[in-house]
Amino acid sequence: MKSSASSNTSYTWTSQKSPIICKCGYECPMWTSQKPHSKGKRFFGCPFYKVREKYYGFFTWYDDVDRVSKTNEMTYKIAALEAKISELQALKKMEVGELEFKLKVKDAEISHLKWFKFGFIVILCALIMRFCL
Repeated sequence: MKSSASSNTSYTWTSQKSPIICKCGYECPMWTSQKPHSKGKRFFGCPFYKVREKYYGFFTWYDDVDRVSKTNEMTYKIAALEAKISELQALKKMEVGELEFKLKVKDAEISHLKWFKFGFIVILCALIMRFCL
């Protein structure tokens, strides 16, 4: 167990595995407050508390862990759903692209058939005119 104190904060830190992940991506260590108004009360906080450039300001009392854990769980579920939505949107774009390509191929086939039909009619007219006149 480590102890630390600064001009406005006093706490002890335990190396227990944390169920909470900070916005910085690291586990939030459990601290024990040494301040007079909350002495002995445990809390989780950003692991970069002392490094102001990296500090994300995360803090929750140990008593609130269930609420925060559920929030983290929901955040992960939302992220997974957003990833699935993105995957489905990409799949939809691919399918739409394939359908557009198939439509262009069919349009080209129809265009060729129109020219074939026109050519056939011209030849048929020519043959009729030759044998009937």
